[in-house]
Amino acid sequence: MSDLSEGRTLGGYPVIGTMAKVVRRLGMEFEQFLARPPAQPLPAPACMTNTELLEAVYLVGAGLLNGLAPVIQASFVRWGAAAEMGDPRFPHGMPVTMRGHVLTMTTDAYDAFGLALVGLNKHATAAALGPIRTVAETLALARWLLEDPDEEVRRARAYRRTMQGIDSYTDAGKALERIAGQPAETEARWFLAAGQRMKDHLTTMATQDGVTIADKPGSASKLMEQYVPEHGGFLSYAVLSSAGTHPGPARASQFYGTPGAGIDYDFKGKHHVRAYWIAQAILLHLDLCTLAAPVLGWAQGWQSLSESTRDRLGPLVEEAERRYGEPLRRAMAGKPNLEPPPGDPLA
Repeated sequence: MSDLSEGRTLGGYPVIGTMAKVVRRLGMEFEQFLARPPAQPLPAPACMTNTELLEAVYLVGAGLLNGLAPVIQASFVRWGAAAEMGDPRFPHGMPVTMRGHVLTMTTDAYDAFGLALVGLNKHATAAALGPIRTVAETLALARWLLEDPDEEVRRARAYRRTMQGIDSYTDAGKALERIAGQPAETEARWFLAAGQRMKDHLTTMATQDGVTIADKPGSASKLMEQYVPEHGGFLSYAVLSSAGTHPGPARASQFYGTPGAGIDYDFKGKHHVRAYWIAQAILLHLDLCTLAAPVLGWAQGWQSLSESTRDRLGPLVEEAERRYGEPLRRAMAGKPNLEPPPGDPLA
């Protein structure tokens, strides 16, 4: 809003709007010198209400999100040159180097982590599990990419990641041909030609470098099972998919349901459920950043941020996991018939 329009609103004179802005600015600056009461310490996690637990976990996540912002920005300054993000032999705006892939993957996961953190702080929303799945899948892919310390193996896998990006152009062209037909012929040809051009450039680069492009790493579910077992592996992937990304009938019961009590769409409540999933997102993102840190040259500041985040989160995540699982444990305790009969091979 301009000074003129604001001045008319406040009293008919442009100067009033200008003065109001000055007063507001001085007020904000003066506020910094006022003594503020210290924040009241939160009780021990076991003594917290569900609301306090959510607030405490959220503040840990917010500290990680804010602390990572300058670290990632500095990474783009450090590794943003074409020699690190890409290669002049591949002029298609897509990373081809190992560092380039790690940087873009970490940045995408950072955005997804922020969406999940803010969304679950505001509402009990199953939609926030979709971004958490993005962080989990990115961690699995990054572990596959960096699994072998040999630089040639990493380069071969980095080229495979680039080839997967190229395949998306080819897939889009084929889909247009199949679904839209003649009306989209020009667009389909453009996608197919672009994909073929990029594929030719990448295979030529690999030949020049003496690198055999790695095989496809497998499906996201298999990668989660193999590379992220400590976070639930395939089971975690299945829950994050069915409750976070697929709008199916299982979504309501898996996120909003209470075992033995039905479904409760309490969008402003379920604080312990929200605390649990925010904590899981923090753990996943911490592991991803720990993996990326030496590749991207993150300095001592990241180490301090990582250690302080884990120290603060430790007792909170234990309590969040206990409260999240308690309704299921109570429900199963009241269902003795859920135990397999003697001699059952699943016993």
